[in-house]
Amino acid sequence: MSLIRSARVPHKRHTAWAALPVAGFLSTPFLPFVNGPYLWFGLPSVLVWTVLWTVGTTAALAAVEHLAPHHDESEEDVR
Repeated sequence: MSLIRSARVPHKRHTAWAALPVAGFLSTPFLPFVNGPYLWFGLPSVLVWTVLWTVGTTAALAAVEHLAPHHDESEEDVR
């Protein structure tokens, strides 16, 4: 039973990795250095901020997938 439960429910630290980009996206309208008439690298700051968090989301989800226990690996360890 514990093997099935651990494969389905991610650990809290894995959830924190996935929540970090969400916090970045949601904070966009409240940050004055992002939500203003500024250019970063010749592009609007909001666009650059969003692209950075999009890449960060991909990295965070890859970390969650890499760190999460997988059901197939658990079966091999038990035998």
